[in-house]
Amino acid sequence: MSLDPSLSSSTSSEPRAEVRRLDSSALVSGFLPAFRHLETGEIRLCRLEDGRISRRHLLDSLPDDWILERDAGGRPASLVSQVEPGFLRGIQFWTLQNLANPRLDG
Repeated sequence: MSLDPSLSSSTSSEPRAEVRRLDSSALVSGFLPAFRHLETGEIRLCRLEDGRISRRHLLDSLPDDWILERDAGGRPASLVSQVEPGFLRGIQFWTLQNLANPRLDG
């Protein structure tokens, strides 16, 4: 049985193998919550009330014509069927289906 080099307490001068760990935040780096209108192709990032980009999907900053229903307080409750959720990364929109089955380049 060999020990993980990062756990070894050896003080020898032999080279140690680099331990590589996958940081899950790197998998989603650069993906910003957004919605896309299927008919117009328009993409809107999700924004907080103060205009900053949100880290989660919010309906509040979407145009009125994208909203199907509002709750008693006037907040968006549902979207028209032509609007889909996803993520914007750079200039590319990723649907939830794209994220579930990504096309990986070689």
